[in-house]
Amino acid sequence: MKLNIWLILDGKRGHEKQIEDLAFCISKKIKTNIIKIKKNNILRIFFNFFRILNDPCKSLPPPDFIFAAGHQTHLDAIQKKNRYGGKVIIIMKSSFPNFLFDLSIVTLHDKTYTRQNIFHTEGSVNRIINEKKQIKNEAIILVGGPSKNFFWDTKEIELEIKKIIEKNHDIKFTIGTSRRTPPEFMANIPKDIQSRIKIVKHNKCPINWIEKQISKSEYAWVTQDSISMLYELVSAGSKVTCISLEPKNDKFINVFDKLYQNKKINFTNRKVQKLEPLENLKSTADICANYIYKTFITD
Repeated sequence: MKLNIWLILDGKRGHEKQIEDLAFCISKKIKTNIIKIKKNNILRIFFNFFRILNDPCKSLPPPDFIFAAGHQTHLDAIQKKNRYGGKVIIIMKSSFPNFLFDLSIVTLHDKTYTRQNIFHTEGSVNRIINEKKQIKNEAIILVGGPSKNFFWDTKEIELEIKKIIEKNHDIKFTIGTSRRTPPEFMANIPKDIQSRIKIVKHNKCPINWIEKQISKSEYAWVTQDSISMLYELVSAGSKVTCISLEPKNDKFINVFDKLYQNKKINFTNRKVQKLEPLENLKSTADICANYIYKTFITD
């Protein structure tokens, strides 16, 4: 038996990585043909529902599963199931009724109902585990940007990063940006400090760079808006500190409080505590893949 899994890509690396990691973990259990497809725009999706346009997907092996992450991919996934069959599995709480999907993988902080076709995870879907390959005094700083959940002040973030680097002379720092990071970031950090660190911009980032960097970082700092990155760093066993931001809402308050109380993270604006790095043997992607395999493949 060989599965055909279609991955619908929306151009957002964080979303695409989650479905790629999930498909990879399923491929460890059963032979899998993974096919990546760019999402359609709303007009093409509408026409494809009624088979008006010539759809290049018709030449592909029909899907056993269609994986999608990100709100802009969900309608496209429904349309593809309508036309080609297969089971639709989405990551992220959808704006559409949940019965339209065979399974929704939703983080607990998204506060959705408990139903048979909803599978909850503690954090974002990733295949990172603590491989215990951390290099002493190696550190990464991951910087997000403006978001709907946190207020952002580039100068304040730069000031905080400057303090972190000045306090830790023995640590080798690498800074990674994201697609949301403002272009003027780092402009106010003195040249002598910039000369001590390596900066990797998201659009110049080699494939799998972030995973490799995370796995070897003994220490990590991450801006509080980057919730997926936070979970990846915790999963990797790094000693993680959140660069605190002012929240716009209470969506993630319980998530951060739980991680702090369980001594998995620190905050730049809270009392520093000794951390107990996670020693996970199974990644969230593995856990989700096990559930999918038992629910849809072996039954």
